[in-house]
This record gives sequence, structure tokens and C-alpha cells, in this order.
Amino acid sequence: MKQPNILLIILDATRADYCSPYNPAQPSTPALGELAAEGCVFENAFACAPWTLPAMASILTGLYPSQMDIEAKRVLSQDYPSLPAALRAEGYATFAISKNSWLSASFGLTRDFDDFHKLWQVLQTDTDLTQVTLAQAYPEQNLLFGAAKGIARGNPLKNAVNLASRRLKPLRDADYGARRTLKPAQQWIAKQSGPWFAMVHYLEAHLEYKPPQEWARRFVDDWPLAEKLLAADQTRLCYRHVTGVERLTDDELRVWGQLYAAEVAYQDDAMGQLLRWLEHTGRSDDTLTIVVADHGESLGEHSLLNHLYGLYEPLIRVPLVMRGPGIEKGKRVSSLAQTNDIYGTALAAAGATLPPGARSLLDAGAARSWIVSEYGAPRVPHHELLTRYGLRAEDFAPFLRSLQSVRTGQHKLIIGSDGVVELYDLASDPGESVNRVGDAPELLARMQGLLAQWRAEVGLASTEGSAPAARPEVAPEVAARLRALGYLD
Repeated sequence: MKQPNILLIILDATRADYCSPYNPAQPSTPALGELAAEGCVFENAFACAPWTLPAMASILTGLYPSQMDIEAKRVLSQDYPSLPAALRAEGYATFAISKNSWLSASFGLTRDFDDFHKLWQVLQTDTDLTQVTLAQAYPEQNLLFGAAKGIARGNPLKNAVNLASRRLKPLRDADYGARRTLKPAQQWIAKQSGPWFAMVHYLEAHLEYKPPQEWARRFVDDWPLAEKLLAADQTRLCYRHVTGVERLTDDELRVWGQLYAAEVAYQDDAMGQLLRWLEHTGRSDDTLTIVVADHGESLGEHSLLNHLYGLYEPLIRVPLVMRGPGIEKGKRVSSLAQTNDIYGTALAAAGATLPPGARSLLDAGAARSWIVSEYGAPRVPHHELLTRYGLRAEDFAPFLRSLQSVRTGQHKLIIGSDGVVELYDLASDPGESVNRVGDAPELLARMQGLLAQWRAEVGLASTEGSAPAARPEVAPEVAARLRALGYLD
């Protein structure tokens, strides 16, 4: 049997209920809706973690974050085989394209791709300067010396162009790479004569939500308020809201969600251009296309924004749609699925032998009856960011804990390293607002047993006593890009 091409599309920070196949009243994703009609929708798919580094590491290895200790180490170790490496061994050419700085060599997520296109660079080079704020990247030097030092690393001409590109408004505003994703992906795919694996990562739904105006106006019902939010430092608003220092109003939260919906729609339009090109060039029938979000997003639920500090449904329930050889058209799967199952699915499609513990979504007998998600204890933000956002370290004290959750089709248990336990009946309480930990002892014991079973399987003792690890060394220019995306630690 001929090996199919494999296209893995990652929709960063995209929650399932903002996608048409999961919410018919939501008009944001017609391209994903067309893909769903031609393939299979997994109605209950869940991320292994609520933020990019551990979530993507799980997708690319089939493992849970705790198995790789990636929350503490902040890098995917060579000890864990990756999906592109396994597919290369099966004869696949491999390619990735992304605007998210977590997908970089610094964190190990792109180490086994033949080609990796960095959308934060205009000219591709190993030296990352495109999104550098020189004062952050070289705080010990004056600005001119820092610029000279950065440009001199690697190819000075390319570095200078990449640095200057940050001054160009069309590349800086209202786009996180969607417009520039299509051409490099098309060019690489068009050159392939054998089987290929391409991972295309869209960042539009990630905070900040500043979509092109024509897209924003399709979703916003209060344009003056939208203009206020579009002009604001949304990361500052986010962290002041989450910590309770300065809450957004109900109207602001409503428009905040509308701007997010516009970003999801703009992202879907960009993805649709790639999918239509595959069809028009005759490549679609021979390609297994997998569309999934690495994690979801909070839009005010539990007073949370962005993808921080929780394992509630908006953060971990994600879209997952597949189309291609062996996929039944129009099928909807209601059983639970987890994003680390993508690893085994791609290997099975390529004809490779699955490693122990790996599952394929193509195998109906491998359906899950429960899933587990994790969130590692966050760090206290950098002091300069606390100052910038008018916050204190103690404002973050309630959030400095790790979390683990186990979810069945109806129930969910969340346990924190601080001893807090939450138990929800999702059938009667989909908003996770009524904690039943005190009135359902048998259910609590059953769910605790599932989580204990999982911990034993992956070699963990407990969440108790979990603490932030020491900060790893990260190149200053990479750190600057991540801070620009709103990561405070």
C-alpha cells in the first residue's frame, strides 16, 4: 500500500466551541467545516497540557509532559524519539513552518525536521533577531552596541534585514504569520517526489487578539469598545484581570471574545487556502490531513484569560478533524481522544510499527475511556514584567501550583499540588461551576483511582510537593520573542 503524505495543521490556542464542526451556531471556521464533512470529527478531543511547549511535545512524541519532565527542563530531550524522526526512518521528507517561538531549536521541538521555516524571520537564518527588543536582549549593553552585537552573529546582512523588518507595519500588526504561511508551505510540498510530512502551525488565535479590521468588523458588535481593546496592551489587561487587580467589565469580556472569534476566522481562511491548493493540485486524495489545536483558550471562564493557570474545559477541549486515505467520510467519533494519539496515528498511516503504549486514532479498538491533562507549576514573573504590568509577585501566589486532571465521558477531577481538589459532573454542569468533592465520595474515590492508575503507568508518585524548577538558560533573543507572546516566566 502506498504511503500517504501527512499534513499536520496546528491551530494554536483554538478552543473547540469556536469551531463550526463543534458549534453550528459559530460561523468562524467554514474551511474546517468543509474538511469535517469530507472526513472525521473527534467530538471529544483533549490536549495533554494547556500551553504550547508541553502540548506540542506530547503531540510530537506520543508521551505525556510528565514522562518527558518538559515542564521543568523546558526542552525536549534527545532521549525521546520524535514524530519527524520516526517518519524520516520510514522514508518521509519532513518540514515545519511556525510563528511560535516555542517551536524552535532552543526547546527541541524542531530538531528532527529536514526543513524548518521561521515566520518570525524575513530571511531564514540561524540567528534569531526578528522580534528582538534590543533592550531586553542585551540589557547590559547600550542600544547601539547591542544591535551591532546581535547583527554580527551569523550572517550580518540577513540579520540586519530581519531586525529592520520589525519596523515594517505590515509585518508587525494584525497578522501572526497567516499571510506568509501559504507560499513557503506550497513551495516545499511542490518539490517533493516521495512521501512527505509537513507540520503547519498557525498562531492567529493566540493573544494578543488584533485581527485585520475587515475580519474584526464581521464579529464585533461594539466597534468603539473594540477599538479601545485593539489599541491596548492586551497582555497587560490579561494579567491584571487574572490576578484580580483590575477586572475587565462584562462588555469588555464580550468584545474580547468577539476579537478572538475574528482571529479564529482569519486563521481558518488562511488554512482553507492551503487545503484548496492541495485539492487543486491533486495532492489531497493521497494526503492524510490532521487538524488539531495544541490547546484551548480561556475567555473569562473562572476569571481566567489566555491559556494560564487551569485545566478547565475551555483550555483542554480542542478541535480534532482528519481527512484522507482510510478515513470514513462524514464520520463523527464521540469517544474520548487525546492529542498525543496523533503520534501513533501518523506512524500507523505510514506503515510503521507503533512503540509500546502508542495509540492510533485510525484503530477503533484503541478508543479511550478516560484522559489525563497536566499543568506544571508556573514561575513568578520576571521583575521587569511585574513593573510593566503594575503587579507584585504576591499577586500570583494563588497560581503557583501544578495541576493534574482526569476526565471520563461525564466526570472530571482536578488535583492541585496545593491540596485543592475539584470534582465536576460535566453532564449537569458543563461550566464546571459546582464542586462536588464534598458530596460524592464514591465518585471521588473512583476518579482518584483512575488518576493513581495513570500516575503508576507513567512513573509518577504524586503531585504533592511539586515546585518550579530552576530556570534553564535561554538565548536572550528567544526570551524576548516569548515575552512578546505574553509568556511572563
